[in-house]
Amino acid sequence: MILQPQESSIVRLCLKDTKENISEVFFQPTISSYDIEIHPALHTVKNSCFPTVIRNLSNQTIHFNKGQVFGEATPLFHLKENNTKNVIKNMENSSGSSTNKTLMCNLITPSDDILKMRKEDLSEKDFKLEHLTSDQKQMLLETLLDRSAAFSKSLKTIGCTDRVKPTFNFRSHNPIKTLPFEIPHTIQGAIKEELNELIEAGLIHRNISQWSSPMVLVKKKQNPETPHKATSYRMALDLRLLNTILENSTYPLPKIPTLINEISKYPFYTTIDFCKAYWQILIPEEMQDVLTFTTPFGTFANRRLVFGLKTAASIFQALVDLLIDELKLNGTTGIYAYQDDIVIGAHSFQEMHNKIRAVLDILIKYNLTLSPEKCVFFKATIDYLGYNISHNKIQPITSNILKITSF
Repeated sequence: MILQPQESSIVRLCLKDTKENISEVFFQPTISSYDIEIHPALHTVKNSCFPTVIRNLSNQTIHFNKGQVFGEATPLFHLKENNTKNVIKNMENSSGSSTNKTLMCNLITPSDDILKMRKEDLSEKDFKLEHLTSDQKQMLLETLLDRSAAFSKSLKTIGCTDRVKPTFNFRSHNPIKTLPFEIPHTIQGAIKEELNELIEAGLIHRNISQWSSPMVLVKKKQNPETPHKATSYRMALDLRLLNTILENSTYPLPKIPTLINEISKYPFYTTIDFCKAYWQILIPEEMQDVLTFTTPFGTFANRRLVFGLKTAASIFQALVDLLIDELKLNGTTGIYAYQDDIVIGAHSFQEMHNKIRAVLDILIKYNLTLSPEKCVFFKATIDYLGYNISHNKIQPITSNILKITSF
């Protein structure tokens, strides 16, 4: 086989000298060359073979001889036992986060400085309350500003909780490790600044690990009001390989039809949204090593839950369900949540005001914060999960229908 410079190709690898009936294997490359990129991953075996992708990173043509050995394939049933213990042992033996003592800016119990910053950052202008009467507006503003600890407007002041403790069960203890993706020179400066901002906020730290997933850049949606503004990007992680060996979560997400039917029983609604939702859940220190990511500027470990991990949605849903259950025990009902979008239903302004206070108090209790600009208070109709909801009325959002009919 011949691989041209910078070329990627799907190759069919075959198991050698196997007499067992193997359906899945974990493939670990053994080729020690920086010119060749092959990712470790879980593969389905058919007729003793499986496909994988090989990339030539060099500027030279590479020739592979017939019978070339690319790596080792371990049957999945050999990896089932004691995987979690093996992963943790690997991480404890690595030179990663277990010995990293980088100071965190926002801890489980927020410092006085963080609380002061949240209070100073918050103002009346952050809340859209023009539709309320003057008395309603004054009463609600007093409650919101008095509970400034429940709001954050920057990475340095977002919440941090261990109300749920994420655990990860792996089908293999072999570390996933990849090379970083290239970043265009024109935006490298901006990416470095963003990495430094995450480090200063205590969300990530520099780390050397056996595990690494590549950082990717996602183009942000262009604001129609500023069409000439330069394109900007947000950082994300390509966790597809890690997800292949991560066991699925059994924690269920709410059924949307049931959820919106319950919400529609109320005549008034408040919607609140978490600030950088997943990043508010602290990952146990012994598990942070697994979520190390690689960039052209070094490798970094995440201290918080990350978007793209296939169990992240279930972990966050478990958190909000715990909060809602605690509110119910204290007599506050009519609170609904799908991920980080929470809806409060009420029959009157006074009832809504009392429920908002209860929700903010429990968020403060567990050091969770909201985006003030994304909160909508005391409305008779809301758009939620693709539907326009009002009292005893549910219909699809009109703009979504037009997108389909005009396609």
